[in-house]
Amino acid sequence: MTTQTNRLSLTISQFVTLLLLTILLLSLANFGLRAVERYRLRHRADVLQAAIAAEREEYARLLARKAYVASPEYQARLAHELGLYAPNERRLIVLDGESLRNTTVEEERVVVREADMPVQPYWQQWWEAFFGPLDENAAP
Repeated sequence: MTTQTNRLSLTISQFVTLLLLTILLLSLANFGLRAVERYRLRHRADVLQAAIAAEREEYARLLARKAYVASPEYQARLAHELGLYAPNERRLIVLDGESLRNTTVEEERVVVREADMPVQPYWQQWWEAFFGPLDENAAP
């Protein structure tokens, strides 16, 4: 019986030491888990900050594009690309030396005549298609 009682009986100092070691191990494990979680969160925050910076750059690029598209220069260029000109504008066709050597006088006259022709607004073209040409000298 004495052997059984010796195995089960711990001194107070041994018990306190065992308790302190258990608390220390649990604290170290908790500290390690928190450190890993902090690392993950910091890494995720860095990734999100980079994504935010990229979105801000995209937003700035889109604002600049919006300002450019709203500018009169862009609208005039787009209208010219579509073949639309203001009444006071004329289309200028620039031919390089090679294409001038390959064209005849008749072709040059046709190009100049097409460039000098005023472009009518669509409503005038529809009016003329249904009702005939407008008489600008007639009284309303």
